[in-house]
Amino acid sequence: MLAFALGGFFPDLAAADELDDRYTGLWRPNAFLCEATPGGVRFPSRPTGEAAQPCDDGDMTLFNGLLCAVGEPLGCLGVKEALDRNSGQWYRSPRIRLNGNDRGGASFSPDMAMGVQLYLLKTKDIDSALRWLMWLHDHVPCWVELGGACLVRAPVPRFCTDPPKPGDKQNFECTVRPGDAAALSATVSWLQEKAGMQPLPSGSLRAYLGSWSGKTAGFVKLGAECNRVGFSQHLVAVGILLERMMGSTHPDLEVAAKLLVSGEERSCATFKTMGDPNNAFFRWLAEGSTQAVKDQVLARCPAPDRLPTPPLHQWQWEREDADKAWEHSSYWDCVFMYRLLKPS
Repeated sequence: MLAFALGGFFPDLAAADELDDRYTGLWRPNAFLCEATPGGVRFPSRPTGEAAQPCDDGDMTLFNGLLCAVGEPLGCLGVKEALDRNSGQWYRSPRIRLNGNDRGGASFSPDMAMGVQLYLLKTKDIDSALRWLMWLHDHVPCWVELGGACLVRAPVPRFCTDPPKPGDKQNFECTVRPGDAAALSATVSWLQEKAGMQPLPSGSLRAYLGSWSGKTAGFVKLGAECNRVGFSQHLVAVGILLERMMGSTHPDLEVAAKLLVSGEERSCATFKTMGDPNNAFFRWLAEGSTQAVKDQVLARCPAPDRLPTPPLHQWQWEREDADKAWEHSSYWDCVFMYRLLKPS
């Protein structure tokens, strides 16, 4: 009776209690951990449901970066251990770093780079940052080579060195696009200013990042206006979070957050798109830790009488509403929202 009375008069209190109960009793205990090697480092992942290879970890450097950003230590560990500290190359997960990429796609991507940057901002891990940035600096493609020495490097760096797909001159999954460069430029500047990281050496990487410096908010707003519903808009949301972690209050970020939750259809180039007002992550970016966001999380995340159906492979905030991805929640998506709503 007391719990009912509290819920009636203080809905915030009741929702907070239920969030705590579900996090401690259901979401966190059931969130899958992958072993990088048998008996080795365990990090957050989604399960494949297959005994031979149980880890659906092809995108985990992004998701672990998000978990790290909201204070989940195992998320930070998952990103840190995905770095080859000898070479400076970052991978999609610790297991993939050690065993090779059996999950498809390039060995790394712009999406994964966002996860790395979330980790670097959260931890100020300057040593790892410099190892990675020097790898990027050293692996800009060579345009003109003579006697085994590179005379002219390309102006555009890359996140990975995977070979091109048939018919392509380069692997475009690896390319550092202008929006990626703007975000990375902001991250590098923040690490130099706030964490004492040394300047980058002269070269294509430094020049390219410098050419897009200060333009991140504009790219984020454009993405919110034009990206299709689903994972493309989720990347915009990650971009907003990244900028806010660096203290940016640019008005375009607020506009972008509101566009992500707008249910009104809008035109962009040759297609139409709209936001997703039922996405709790997007809504948190637009309005903060409101009662409506808490209720949305409780409605879409697993409950004792409403468990997800295997395979538990979804990070629901990157899916459009029509996909009903919450029915296959990996639990980590809900751990993420809990920590956003109740930062430690």
